[in-house]
Amino acid sequence: MLKTKTLAASIIIASIGMSGSAMAAGPVFYTGLNAGWNATEFEESSVIDVGGTITKSESTGSASGPAFGGVAGIKFPISTGYFGLEAHVSDSGAEFEETQFVNDQQTIDKTISSNLSVGLSGILAFNVNAHSQIYGIAGYQMTSVEVESSTRDTGTGDVTNDEYDEDLGGFRVGVGLETAITRSLSARLEWTHTAFSSEEYQINTANGVVDSELEGAESRIAIGVIGHF
Repeated sequence: MLKTKTLAASIIIASIGMSGSAMAAGPVFYTGLNAGWNATEFEESSVIDVGGTITKSESTGSASGPAFGGVAGIKFPISTGYFGLEAHVSDSGAEFEETQFVNDQQTIDKTISSNLSVGLSGILAFNVNAHSQIYGIAGYQMTSVEVESSTRDTGTGDVTNDEYDEDLGGFRVGVGLETAITRSLSARLEWTHTAFSSEEYQINTANGVVDSELEGAESRIAIGVIGHF
């Protein structure tokens, strides 16, 4: 997490420093669409009190799935490339499911999904040639995470269903390659990593209320097209 924050701060500070450089042209606005793959690692720790007996547990899970999104931003060209500010929004089908059985009877069915994400980032790009730039990206992202739980009491057979929605926030860094297709269109290949802060929540189960803490880290790779105007 500390390394992610340090890298994010370095890119943003460098971008601000570039503002004093000679501008190669006026600012350029752009929008774009992208598609790719989201892989998110979740870590969860839980505590439950059953009849005065405290039980603690820790678990990890991997959620992955397709992701689609859009961006809008502004570029400030400089002699070595450009720096800019970009907002992004995306949705993902990444989902992790956990099931447990006792005597061939399912007792737990739990799903954690990574859904809508929004964020704001700074970009610093350097020219590779007349048509392409490599860039670093650093900013902050909020992602909606949904936890759905279904638990069965092994004695009575009663099922308890509950769900919880939370926005996880974290610093986002990445690298990418942008190549001009025409004077107004460019293609992008981008990888980003977001380290989310932990969030606490409670969820009802067949054995009582479980106090949990959830944190995660997302890695995403995407290809896309942006149009300048």
